[in-house]
Amino acid sequence: MSRDAFGPNLRRLRLKRGVALTSIAESSKISTDLLSALERNDFSRWPSGIYARSYIRQYARAIGADVEATVDEFCRWFPQGERRVVKTITEHAGIVNHELEWQDDLPKGIEPGDRRNGAAAAQRAESRPDPSRGTLFERVRRALIRA
Repeated sequence: MSRDAFGPNLRRLRLKRGVALTSIAESSKISTDLLSALERNDFSRWPSGIYARSYIRQYARAIGADVEATVDEFCRWFPQGERRVVKTITEHAGIVNHELEWQDDLPKGIEPGDRRNGAAAAQRAESRPDPSRGTLFERVRRALIRA
């Protein structure tokens, strides 16, 4: 499936199953404007990150689509679904004028721009990051303390 077909295919499935956009908006508390934009692949007013993925998850659940596959596809095609924290950390470091030493520890076989599902990508990778280095939160905290 192509990027351009993502929203229209979800709309087609919603119509096929007879689910009204207003009922999804009422149950999910997502505005009908944002849901209509989703069906047109217009994410210009959408939130990003966990909020965008949550909206996609709720929409997919409401229309009876495979939730995880829909979220994964959204993350693969659209930057609003970004699952990596590097952008946020870099922006925060820039705000406080901090030279960032932090680097993303990715398993072998996964490139920094890889937009695949993190869990599935890690399973496909040959190895995992060294657990002795701590959680992501601990590594970020240490990097910021070094400043």
